[in-house]
Amino acid sequence: MADNAGPARKSRWGRVGYILFLLVFTAVCVELGARYYLGNVLHKASENKFRFNSYRVYEHVPGYRESEGGRVRMAINANGFRRSEDVPREKPAGTLRVFFLGGSAAHGISSAAPYPVVNVDQTETVDAHLERLLKQAAPGTRVEVINAAVTGYQVFQHTQYILTELLAYDPDLMIFFDGANDHYVTNPDYRYMEDFRYQFWRARLQDPSVGGLFTYLGHWLSRYSAAFRGYMAWSMIRDAVRQGERVDWQAAYVDDATSIRDHRAVSRDQFLRAIETNLFLLRRNDVKAVLCLQPMLVLRDSTLLADAERAFLHKDPHVKALYPVVLDELREVARRWDVPLVDLNVAFNDPATRGQQLLIDYCHLNGAGGAVCAEALLPVVRAQLWPPVADSTVTAPAARGT
Repeated sequence: MADNAGPARKSRWGRVGYILFLLVFTAVCVELGARYYLGNVLHKASENKFRFNSYRVYEHVPGYRESEGGRVRMAINANGFRRSEDVPREKPAGTLRVFFLGGSAAHGISSAAPYPVVNVDQTETVDAHLERLLKQAAPGTRVEVINAAVTGYQVFQHTQYILTELLAYDPDLMIFFDGANDHYVTNPDYRYMEDFRYQFWRARLQDPSVGGLFTYLGHWLSRYSAAFRGYMAWSMIRDAVRQGERVDWQAAYVDDATSIRDHRAVSRDQFLRAIETNLFLLRRNDVKAVLCLQPMLVLRDSTLLADAERAFLHKDPHVKALYPVVLDELREVARRWDVPLVDLNVAFNDPATRGQQLLIDYCHLNGAGGAVCAEALLPVVRAQLWPPVADSTVTAPAARGT
């Protein structure tokens, strides 16, 4: 009787090998497709841009790069700043050092669907424009305007950044470019730090589960795989949205009076308190400050909009109702602490900008928008760095601590 076990065993192993081949082939195709999509469609790097930070929730990964057309479009330096050059902690003699803080608009984030994808170059951010203008204003003076903004940051995260890192760089001035992320809060139940939408990771760390184990594995694999990096980025956005749906900082719009009433009930104990804490820390350390209210598309004069801006204009009734209230609150804080306040919505509503596209979505700037902000900030920043002196023969600025 013929023994058919050998051929049958070979057949089974053949099928297993074929299935393994298909799995490996599919995984390779998915990985290559993910790398192509990230690099050539979104112009993003396949590496992680963010990592956990014990004080600020998350931070930039030093050395992160995004390239486009064979050149680096975005560079995170060894310090974690969006800047091509590294920044020595000990400030060189004769240097004026300015830090630019904020969220995604200050950082110079790219727009994404449902808006047309537009990338913001390293040379087009507000800080880059402002540094060039300051150098032109004071030839021969070393001026650094350092982009320390991080996507998604709220004012309370600036506090931790200032305390744990930025003061060690001996800054002369800090510019706070905020607004969209926390200034228009209208939910009285929202706890400013506890309900921050990017705190979603805490539950999985504190309550171990199979889902948490998969998340941990996914983060580890995303170091090496573009497919996992894309998946984890998507899942983190999903989790942030769910966190916001649980306790969002904006309640459903009822009417202007309700939005204003609810905002006033919480603003003093939330973002305004955080702003004043930051100003106290800077005054305590002899660092000057400039406050900004960032521009928003919904606050721009509709007669000035470019066609592209009209195409994706959306209405935010909370922002429209709260804008004068928030501006008055910031003016009071600026008056109390004797610091300048720059409402950049004024510059964006200058008739000279008619027909110019300045925003790539509801609040993020393109290069032209960054230039408008820098030009509006220039006289204020110059007055802070080079205050008027009695002796008119003094023409060169002096850096603090030199």
